[in-house]
Amino acid sequence: MDEYLGFAKDLARKAGAIIKDNFDANLSIELKPDYSPVTDVDREINELVIRSIHEAYPAHGVLGEEGSKGTGNEELQWICDPLDGTAAFIVGIKHNSFVLGLSQQGQVLLSVVYDPFGDNLYHAVKEGGAFCNDEPIHVNAAGLQGGYVIVEETGYKLYEPLWKAGAILVPAPGAAYRAMLLARGRLSAIVQAKADNHDIGPASLIVEEAGGKVTLFDGTAPRYDQPISSGLVLSNGTCHVELLSAINL
Repeated sequence: MDEYLGFAKDLARKAGAIIKDNFDANLSIELKPDYSPVTDVDREINELVIRSIHEAYPAHGVLGEEGSKGTGNEELQWICDPLDGTAAFIVGIKHNSFVLGLSQQGQVLLSVVYDPFGDNLYHAVKEGGAFCNDEPIHVNAAGLQGGYVIVEETGYKLYEPLWKAGAILVPAPGAAYRAMLLARGRLSAIVQAKADNHDIGPASLIVEEAGGKVTLFDGTAPRYDQPISSGLVLSNGTCHVELLSAINL
């Protein structure tokens, strides 16, 4: 995995430079069929990822949010969100990350998440721990009462039961950005009524390797080689059962 990790880190740095260079630039913006925005920056980085992986590992597949390569049946498949937090990027909020993971049969084996504005490069290899700029990171051990919880915007209907359970609710855009706050111990949990496998797949490994837990709303483990049909809960593990109970699942 060392070779793959080095490759992923190098690609993350290149993608991060593109993100920084185009912040506050005149962007070409379109709406996708689901009404989520996509920019020329998303597409440029996605193309960079496909080209780089094809040159280095031609037998590998790529599942990119803005374009894929391969049949989807490859033994090893890279999952990528080229610009996580596109809407935030458009309006000038620096909660943006490059997200890349290497998966096998829907399970992430290795991942990197790069926050170019904070120059924080997160990574994890399965059963190898989680790191930020090569320093170990860990989730906190707080319970739901008094714990800081982010509810993704499509899950606003869950605010009341979480608030009644004593959680302190905090808004923040960018799925991978939020997940890294959890992995480094700043949050207790994240609740997403709608989740995208391109960003959450790789980010989930870092959360889990930092000591956290990630499940679907029914408590089962997700697969990341296909769309996620259920909501998702990411937590420090300590408050996970309490959190699922609080939102009546």
